[in-house]
Amino acid sequence: MIAVPEISRYVSIYRALPAREQMVLLASLALLPLFWLGLRLAGLRRFQAWLDRSPVAQRTPLTQAEAAALGVAVNRAANHVLGPATCLTRSLLLRWLLCRYGTISDLCIGVRFEGNELVAHAWVEKDGIPVNDSLDVATRFAAFDQPVLPKMFL
Repeated sequence: MIAVPEISRYVSIYRALPAREQMVLLASLALLPLFWLGLRLAGLRRFQAWLDRSPVAQRTPLTQAEAAALGVAVNRAANHVLGPATCLTRSLLLRWLLCRYGTISDLCIGVRFEGNELVAHAWVEKDGIPVNDSLDVATRFAAFDQPVLPKMFL
């Protein structure tokens, strides 16, 4: 059970966020489980193709800092959502949300070996700069040389 002082701390952190980040945090809490389920039921190619059907909103694109703030909001929600919120699920959701805010971004996937095990990781980039991970993520994972698009799986 969560103690009252801890709940109070979460509420004060939430209220200190700008309105857009509050909205993204709440939307992420609701959508992360649905994105995880969609990814599991449809697979990456079909789910991403379905997400990409909706066009980029006709808005002024977000700045790099604004996009990164939305990435932080999605990652925060992932820490408190019921069920798994993998890096791929978070990145697909963030990319979809950025599109709703008129911002084009790329889904990036990279791999590396940890001992004898192949480990994969996903993140989102805007103009070649990661928005939901550290700036050095591409040096820690061997990223595919182009954004991951559904047509690559045909």
